[in-house]
Amino acid sequence: MATTSTPLRRRARRLGRAGLFGFGLLAVSACSPQHWITTHFDSVGQTGNADKIVRCESNFDPNAVSPTNDHGLFQINAVHRADFERVTGQPWSKVYDPQYNAMYARWLFDQQGWNPWTCKKVL
Repeated sequence: MATTSTPLRRRARRLGRAGLFGFGLLAVSACSPQHWITTHFDSVGQTGNADKIVRCESNFDPNAVSPTNDHGLFQINAVHRADFERVTGQPWSKVYDPQYNAMYARWLFDQQGWNPWTCKKVL
């Protein structure tokens, strides 16, 4: 039994490498917040705690903004802007991207544990 249909093979050939690369970029950018939390926190055994922090801080909304100027999944405060840009290599506007928000949150966690988050009480 064939695993790929003939029309699908033809479509893949028509896409070519550039098309497949573009599709791959879309697939990565479309990853769920949970994917990025796991990616950045699993290696230190903190995925479960990171999930609890994110649920409490932003309810998994990557576009969340608080009245105290906290942004994204992990509610990164704007006072961290320079560090965010240095650590992630991205402009501050990427604080709403779950990949970079989780990346910076992991860096901050490595520096200070869960202390910077007001929701640390849920752990």
